[in-house]
Amino acid sequence: MNPLRKYYLPLLLFIITLSLTCSAFAQVPLRISIKFILDASGNRPATGNLNTDAEINTEFTSAINILARAYTEFSVDRIEFVDLSGLSQWYSTSAATTTGRDQLRTAAIAAPATYHWRTDAINIYINGGTSSAISDFPPNNNIILMNQWCGNTPSCILHEMGHSLNLMHTHEPCCTNQDACADTITDNSSWTKDQLAQNNYGCLYASCTASQKNAVDLVYNNVMSYHTDEPQLRLSPCQMDRVSSQAYGDRNWIASKIPVYVNKYVAGTSGTFASPYMTLQGALNAGGLDNRVLVLQQGTYTTSQELINFNLLDIVTRSGPSSFSLPGVQKYILPVELENSKNPGVSNAIKSVQNEDRSARNVEKTSAIAETNAVRPEEKAAIRADANARAKFHNDNAIKGLLDAEQFAESNEKLAIQLELAQRYRDAGDCGNAIRFFRKVAETTDQPGLKEEALSQIGRCDKKSNIGK
Repeated sequence: MNPLRKYYLPLLLFIITLSLTCSAFAQVPLRISIKFILDASGNRPATGNLNTDAEINTEFTSAINILARAYTEFSVDRIEFVDLSGLSQWYSTSAATTTGRDQLRTAAIAAPATYHWRTDAINIYINGGTSSAISDFPPNNNIILMNQWCGNTPSCILHEMGHSLNLMHTHEPCCTNQDACADTITDNSSWTKDQLAQNNYGCLYASCTASQKNAVDLVYNNVMSYHTDEPQLRLSPCQMDRVSSQAYGDRNWIASKIPVYVNKYVAGTSGTFASPYMTLQGALNAGGLDNRVLVLQQGTYTTSQELINFNLLDIVTRSGPSSFSLPGVQKYILPVELENSKNPGVSNAIKSVQNEDRSARNVEKTSAIAETNAVRPEEKAAIRADANARAKFHNDNAIKGLLDAEQFAESNEKLAIQLELAQRYRDAGDCGNAIRFFRKVAETTDQPGLKEEALSQIGRCDKKSNIGK
């Protein structure tokens, strides 16, 4: 979620639109433990799809991006990456059948230290086998064995995790709905996109309607399909529900943070996936949200709560964009009416700042009218240049007034002035001075929300400065 900045008017209503990031910890992180089984000489294979750190990192990055793009609440948290020596008897074990997977799991559970077996993560063992990959369905969803030639793209790891979270292949002949999801059309692993369209709608893909094409794409480009000639990027709403239901059931051993669900369309009461809170305020009133992830089903929500501690609570949106309105989100408390400060040095300096600010605004107003009335382009340009120069004069004087006020101020008044200086320097494009004052704030304050905001602004200024180089 994008960082939220403070608003000074506590009664101002506004809408915050939630967006997803690719950070593994912005959503509900599912723990993954990667173990590479080495050969008798202590080596990984020299060739393959999963034999280097870079290849495996790419798999994880793709998985994170796909989950974010699909508006799921989940991400993947690779908690470790271990090379296992002394287990070369498993180096060539095939992932073509369940036999090798199950034997490996039995051995690992019997000797957890040797196999680096974990009970709080999905254990992924990668070896030098020449097959693809095999996972296991719940309730035995604690292991994935990966050989070197898994062909799912761009993330074989995410495809196998799908099975661990109760997803079948789109072509799986399991039941009435084939893959247990009514929103995916009939599939066959050997069909082309045209054949998929033809067998479901009686038309070649190019001739199908937009809704028919979307249904074909949802399956053909599905994370759980075998159609690897195009990227497998999509998940259906039903698939997402199956994943959410399974992951919530396994939350105590697989999730780094526990999700708390809010769904305005379901009359639930407990914050579980099956019985979500129906309102955002209901979730906040229930409490117990520290270090949890509040998951909003797509939609608009309201709350009357003025203070939400975003340092302890992540909020993500599911199935699509969400928004909520509330009286000004307040991450920290600082004084504002410094013109009434009991410190005369502060109050006098701040009054001068207010005068300069008012003069700068007046310059902008009068010049805007003059510029509108001007006819010739060169006349408009001259008016604008003069206005910019006069406004800069007043803005510079306002900065000087704030610097004077800083010298007299103490405690939170000083912090408020330093934050204002940092913001003004930032908005003027002076990242050097902005960083200097944001750093003063971060190093002085004892308010976590204020420190987080200052450090975040330093990072943005650093990034902006580097881009400009």
